Amino acid sequence: MSRSKIKIIFFYCWLIYGFFYLNRLNLSPVIPLIMSDLDISHARIGLIGSSFYIFYTIAQLPAGYLSDLFGARKIIFAGGLLSAFANLVFSFGNSLPHLISSQCLNGLGQGCGFSPIIKIINHHFPFSQRGRVLGLVMTSTAVFREAVFFLAGYIGQTYGWRTVFWSAPLLFVPILIIFRMGIITPAIPSSSQVPSAIDDVESTKNMRKESFLKINRQIFSRNFCFLGLAFFCLSYITYSNLIWLPSFLFESYQMSIVQAGLLAALYPLAGIISRPLGGYISDVFFKGQRKQTVLIGLFVILLSTILLSRIENFTINIYFIITIGFFDNLVGPLFFAWMLDLVPHSRSGSGAGALQFVGHIGTVLSIYFSGIVVDFFQSYRPFFMILSVVSIIGIISISLISESGETR
Repeated sequence: MSRSKIKIIFFYCWLIYGFFYLNRLNLSPVIPLIMSDLDISHARIGLIGSSFYIFYTIAQLPAGYLSDLFGARKIIFAGGLLSAFANLVFSFGNSLPHLISSQCLNGLGQGCGFSPIIKIINHHFPFSQRGRVLGLVMTSTAVFREAVFFLAGYIGQTYGWRTVFWSAPLLFVPILIIFRMGIITPAIPSSSQVPSAIDDVESTKNMRKESFLKINRQIFSRNFCFLGLAFFCLSYITYSNLIWLPSFLFESYQMSIVQAGLLAALYPLAGIISRPLGGYISDVFFKGQRKQTVLIGLFVILLSTILLSRIENFTINIYFIITIGFFDNLVGPLFFAWMLDLVPHSRSGSGAGALQFVGHIGTVLSIYFSGIVVDFFQSYRPFFMILSVVSIIGIISISLISESGETR
């Protein structure tokens, strides 16, 4: 495949995943507006957010499996349409059951985005480039998180929170159509794409004869389980911050929704630099080894969350938020580069789905449990202390993984 086609594939992956985020994180910046309008508590908002990630997590294993069988493009397109529809339904919500059910539907659609994109990347890029390519593709999340925090905050404050949820699909659907028409990702790779492609053809055919549960049991090696536990911890940290930082700043420092959203967006914005940097450090400096980079990142997050739980100065805390965001984004893509080193090439979609499934159990717990913690203590300080404990568990899990480079 020519270099120009590779660049096109990279751009489409970058763009489509960014627009998935535009329809996923639009809840966080308008949480205070929804709480005020519908008179609901932190815990109930946490329940709404958790309902999304419960179904997002459930979707991971089948989405990865189906992308291995039928091709990533079809799964991404179908999931995107479902997510767009769910956002529209959410905009009409007045009751807790309505809001929860529409977020469940959104979670199913959003769950069809990431694992198939990992499949596309594994399809077209070799081992020596995976860390950098994943890091660069995932800079889209930093850009679009910044966009969604600003746009959702501004639109919500100016036109009402409901407008946020019907405007996002209007942008998403045309991009999905462009993606569907513009990228070709066959379910079975050709021999010119990867060195092991001929074996992959046979392996993919064999997958169709095996059960879904048998295929996923084959993926969960000892190292994969420890990697999954560490990703569980990172996801807990990531989504605790992404969901609750705007509310923390709004409630703790008496600022506007737009200001809180913009400052909270510094957390994902740090990923524009740190995500490709993490891939470069891992691929080049550590020669494809992921362990050292991930341990450094988790250790810095540990120190920063400890300090954030004890210091109340606004300016200093903003620096800690940026630091946590920088190192969170630095190590995040490396979990999937590491996963690709651990699973068979033909099962990269299933492997990504399995890792996402384990990790986002942490996401579900973080959103709801964090809301309960804030309601119980009437403070965000215990919230940050819990993130420190979770960081320690992640560090221990990564330390227990044996790494010897590419195994396939």
